Parts: sequence; C-alpha cells; structure tokens
Amino acid sequence: MTEHLPVVLDVSRLTSLADEIGDKGLVMEAVQAFLDELPGRLVAIRDAVAEGDPEKIRSVAHALGSPAAMLGATAVSVSTREMQRAAMSDEAEDMDERLTEVETASRLSVAAMTDYLNGGI
Repeated sequence: MTEHLPVVLDVSRLTSLADEIGDKGLVMEAVQAFLDELPGRLVAIRDAVAEGDPEKIRSVAHALGSPAAMLGATAVSVSTREMQRAAMSDEAEDMDERLTEVETASRLSVAAMTDYLNGGI
C-alpha cells in the first residue's frame, strides 16, 4: 500500500516533453486530452474493481497509468501501478483502498494539470 502520494504533477516532465517535441502547445493538448479521458478511465477502473476481474483491473489501471507517467502525473502513475501489482498478486481485499488512492490522485492531478493549462504552474 502507498503510504503517501508522491508529487502530484512533475512539471519538469512536461517541460522536458515540450523541449523534446519542440511544441509546448502540443503538450498542452495532450494534457487536455488526458483530462478529457480521465472520467471515462476512472469509470472503467471502478467497473473492473466491482467485477473483481484481476486481468481487467490490471489492464484498465495500465491504460490510465501509462499516459499519466508520460505527462508527469506522478501520483496517478504510482497509484495505478500499485493497483496493477495488487491485482496480479490477488490482493483483492485491498482493491477498494487502491481505488480510493487512484481516485484521490486523479482529483489532485486534475487540479494541478488545470493550473498548468491556465499558466498557474
């Protein structure tokens, strides 16, 4: 279990990504797309947890965690990785707690990414 959430948003990752591709606007579009897709991905995770299907939990958690890692949403990346690990270890009794961690990390990331898009960070 994650004792505490890591940095919510690694802005240096977004800056590096913008430098690598040479277009901050494209990075901002990717952040917005992540935010737009986040509610649906969370529904998919909730549904998978309710079904109790470890492979589905792993898959949908990965589908959220991978783009989160790419975009510096560290808390989401870490919490989804923990969920994947728990699902593959048959730690079903911890899955509701894992879901809460993913949802909390996601809420915090939405706020931080919105600040980033608005030029606040």
